[in-house]
Amino acid sequence: MTVDARLAPGHPAFAFLEFGLDVPALARIADIAGLQALLRGTPRPVVNERGAPLQLVGPAGPVGAADYERRVYERAELVVRPDTWHDRFNVLAWRVFPRAKAALNARHASDLAVSGDVTRRSRLRDALTLFDEDGMIVAVSDASIEARIRAFEWRTVFWDERVRLATGAAFVPFGHALMEKLLDPFVGLTAKAIFVRVPANFGAWQWSQRQDCLDASAARIIGALATPRDLAPLPVLGIPGWWPDTDRREFYDDSSYFRPGRRGDQRRASG
Repeated sequence: MTVDARLAPGHPAFAFLEFGLDVPALARIADIAGLQALLRGTPRPVVNERGAPLQLVGPAGPVGAADYERRVYERAELVVRPDTWHDRFNVLAWRVFPRAKAALNARHASDLAVSGDVTRRSRLRDALTLFDEDGMIVAVSDASIEARIRAFEWRTVFWDERVRLATGAAFVPFGHALMEKLLDPFVGLTAKAIFVRVPANFGAWQWSQRQDCLDASAARIIGALATPRDLAPLPVLGIPGWWPDTDRREFYDDSSYFRPGRRGDQRRASG
């Protein structure tokens, strides 16, 4: 499990998460016991929606998506393969965003209880899965930034107004698949974003205050998700400083990556 040199410790993609645990430290954890230790001693207990402490367990065989979610909700057991970045980052996500992760799981369980259909996901569960895997929390103190992203005005928000972006927004990976992909990124990598409104001095808050704000806000937004269209597509390598080519204006002319998209489709992924 290697880390791309361009995403060494200190890269902005992991800057917020590294207050929870930096990437090299996560790579050194070799077993479930080590990952379980990550969930201890956090400011807010890592529990499922029912308040039961989350317990990590190894896979005893193939685990379907529905059984996986029910096991977390009913028994507070999270199936983990400790030798994979995907599952390590999932544990990190639970550590940093315990309320939001519990809210995601609870909505999966509720939808499964209502539909009873484990053979295919509903539109709600599609949205929950997309955010759980590839989600990004965008903390914005400048409403125009959210408007630009929702309108797919990529060159404007990432190039023309990057000074405004630097002071008015923070980008925090939430999805564990997204975190894994960021270890070996590729042009085309796209996140599914929600927006959290924060005050202008948000960046000066202590990390624990920022973490608590984003976690609680994300949990509320997750409670209102209905379809994948509630999530805003975000070409993450366009964020200034996240990829070597972001220092070239021409990079943002690549319409195969910075697509015009469906204007006005993202409705509710903010709070």
